[in-house]
Amino acid sequence: MPALLRPLTLGELLDRAFQLYRSRFAIFVGIAAVAYLPAFVLQTATIWAPKAISPAAGILAGVGYLVLIIVRLLAVAAATSATIVVVSAAYLEQPITVREAYRRVSGMLFRVFFIMIGAGIGIGLGTLLLIVPGIILFLMWALAIPVAVLEDTGLGESLSRSRQLTAGHRSRVFAIYLLYFVLLLSLEMAIGGSVGAFVALRGGHVALSSVPPLIHVVSAVLGFAVECLVTPVLTISLSLMYYDERVRKEAYDIHLLMGALGEGPAGTAAATA
Repeated sequence: MPALLRPLTLGELLDRAFQLYRSRFAIFVGIAAVAYLPAFVLQTATIWAPKAISPAAGILAGVGYLVLIIVRLLAVAAATSATIVVVSAAYLEQPITVREAYRRVSGMLFRVFFIMIGAGIGIGLGTLLLIVPGIILFLMWALAIPVAVLEDTGLGESLSRSRQLTAGHRSRVFAIYLLYFVLLLSLEMAIGGSVGAFVALRGGHVALSSVPPLIHVVSAVLGFAVECLVTPVLTISLSLMYYDERVRKEAYDIHLLMGALGEGPAGTAAATA
């Protein structure tokens, strides 16, 4: 029976998340790199694109920006879904590879994509209503993607299940996101400061306003590396919280134990969830 099957404090949950990240570092970073690479290539290509000003160029730029947004959101859906599958395999003490993780989620990517869009629209509308409702919805729906991936649910059921699972523990969601943003911003500021200092040393203040494309590319590569390193931490933590909430509220540990002992279909169903 997996050692994670007991209620965890926030500190224990985060500690387990980092332990899992370290133990399967290559898989998690590999999943992120595979997913985010197309968006990175498209974004980097815009650095070398001509900056001609014309109506046609404006339309082309708008279309390119829309394509980049779609590719980017699909990348997030792919990376998040595959990472959740790896966490689930680790939680149930099952071996898995990057290829196998993507194979398992290949049929659900567009569903996850539209769940992300639907939740984003709801959160955006809530944010327009004095911001606070948007924050509440953001925390309430934080587990919608783990629910969709692990329980094969659609938009409405995923959001409803997430609301149920996060009830009473949304401060934990806030703490997880806070840690993620602190890590991300710290690394991005360190990289941005290093690149800025290098440019300033090479060319003074004038160079800061006319940075060569190569510097932009180097900065983009470093940003891509940071994204691949940091984003798995968020998904791993939320995935473990999903299981932790099920243990707390649905006795998921008992169901899995029964499944491991072969005591009836209920336990078997829980073990495959």
